[in-house]
Parts: sequence; structure tokens; C-alpha cells
Amino acid sequence: MKKILLPIEETQRSLKALHYVKTHYGPEDAELVLLMIDEKLGYSVRSEAEAAAVKELDEKLALIATSLEGYKVTLLSAVGKAGIRITRAARETGADLIIMTKSSKEDMLSSIGATAEYVINNAPCDVVIVSEQINRRNEYRGLVYRTAKGTVTLRGQLGDKQSECLLPSVNQDCIYHINVIVGKVRFFHTAYNPETRNWDQPPLPGQEVTLDIAAGESRNILVKADSNDGKADRIRIVNRDMKREAVFDFRITAAPKEAVQEPAPEPDYSVKPSFENRATQEVPKIPVDFEAPEVPTFLAEHAPAEKPFEPSEDVKEAISEFEALEKAVAEAEKADDKGSFFSADINE
Repeated sequence: MKKILLPIEETQRSLKALHYVKTHYGPEDAELVLLMIDEKLGYSVRSEAEAAAVKELDEKLALIATSLEGYKVTLLSAVGKAGIRITRAARETGADLIIMTKSSKEDMLSSIGATAEYVINNAPCDVVIVSEQINRRNEYRGLVYRTAKGTVTLRGQLGDKQSECLLPSVNQDCIYHINVIVGKVRFFHTAYNPETRNWDQPPLPGQEVTLDIAAGESRNILVKADSNDGKADRIRIVNRDMKREAVFDFRITAAPKEAVQEPAPEPDYSVKPSFENRATQEVPKIPVDFEAPEVPTFLAEHAPAEKPFEPSEDVKEAISEFEALEKAVAEAEKADDKGSFFSADINE
């Protein structure tokens, strides 16, 4: 008999792992360990808060366990990082297999989340990742509303009735007014992805992607009109409770202009201006008899006067000796007996 660890979340898609086990393993084939984790509380949380969170998780797991009649089931609750808690639970319980979905976020249908990636890389046993698609043909099976206002009742996720719904998508910026009367719901706003052919992309910046609303609370949520590949954004409301129903009112109104802040357009660096697109001026022709005016001498006239060269004393003395020698040679050339001058000079 295999011991299978099943990490469970508060989403209907998370229960796909539970359905997978019931389809592939009978009560005589597997012993199940159901694990639910509260990631909102850290490891350093006070013991009172941790005890309250664990108690709430235990109640949810007990409801889920009622659908596993005949199976031997162990319930585990914990707080902290999901990936670390899952791998630790697998080691402590001696699990032979972990079965879980790809991600913990409803808007990440096309990629493996950080938790699943961590478990795959660190688990002490095999890991089976179950497809998170609600259905293979992308056919939505929840409630669909086409009016601008109404009251919606959603059943618990373990029931056989619809636990989620689609609200109308409009072709202009609008405000979705959500007022929860009973239970708690989660608001999802996703955009269409042509590659996966599903609504698993985040919407335009500046909008709520997910928002939790509890009984007695009202929210006014801005939604900017957008579509991709001809398919409008999807507004989905999910009942977060496993067993109890949720009831809420909705109303859709046009968004005032001051509520919509358009992001500044990014410059298009791919388009470079060409000379053909620039404004040009015709250059005038110069006449043949044109005479250029004189260049102004303003700078030359006002330039500082150069300081005269002043030779050093050694240079002055050498110049004097050279001038005296030149004078002596000139006088000798005038004398009749040039040879006596030179002979006398040599004799000296």
C-alpha cells in the first residue's frame, strides 16, 4: 500500500489532485495524508495565532476527508512556506508519492509555480503534477451572468453545484461593485493568452488581479476594458469555502474619467526619423559679383599684447662678444696687410 501526500489549498482546482487519487488509487491501494498550509503566518508567529490558524485548517481538512470514505486518512496542518512544509511532511510521514497541482495561484494555468518547483527539486520521493485546467476544451462550467447587476449564490467547493461564476465583461472602463452578504469570495481578473488559449495572463497594469472579500464587506474595483485576440478580459468570482455557500450582490457602472489613469506611453525607439521626413529650407544662391565683407578685427584689436623677449644675462654676454668679434673681422678686412694680421694672430 502506497502512502500518498496530498497538499490541499482553498481552490477548486487544488481538489483536482484529490480527484486524481480517487480515480487512480482505491482505498485498498493507498493511504492518504492530507496537508493544508497557511502561508500568511511566518515561522516567528505567536503560538496563539498559530494555534488558531491550525484549528481553522483542521476544520477544513475534516470537511475534505468526508469525501474520502473508505480511505485511511491522516490530517496535517502547518504554517510557513508551503514548499518547505510539504517536503518536510513527506520525510516525516515516509510518503512514497506526492500528488499536487502546478501552482497556488488561480491566474497561473500555463506555468509551474515556485512551490511546485521547490517540491520537485527537494522532495524525498516521486512527485506527480496534476493538470490544473478546469476542463480540456476550455469550456467554462460555472455560472455565467449577462446582466449589469444581480445577486449570486455560490455553493461550497465540495458540493455538486457551481462554486464560482463569471460576471459580464464590458467594452469600456467600468467599476465592479461587489457586496458580500454571506461567506467569503475571491475576485479574479485575468486576460486571454493566445498561446495557451486560456485566461491565464494578468490584466493591464494598475488593476486588481485577485481580491478577497468577506461577509459585510463591499469593494469598488476598477476594470479597464481590454481584449486580446478578440477575447475580452474575464471577471471571475469564486467561493473560498469548502462546504458553506457564499452570497453576494454585484453592480457594474461606467468608470468616471478621473478614476482612470492612463500610463505614459513608452517612446518608440524602433522608428528613427529620416531626412525625407524632416522639414527642409531652400539654400539661397550666391550671386557671381558677391563680395565678402571684411572679417571683423575686434578679437585681434582686443587681444593682449605679447610680452617682448628678454634674453638672460649669459645670452647678453655671448651676443656682446660675438658683436665685438664681427667688428674686429670687419676692421681686418679693411687693412692692407691681411696676412700680417693673421700671422700675428697665429704667433700669439
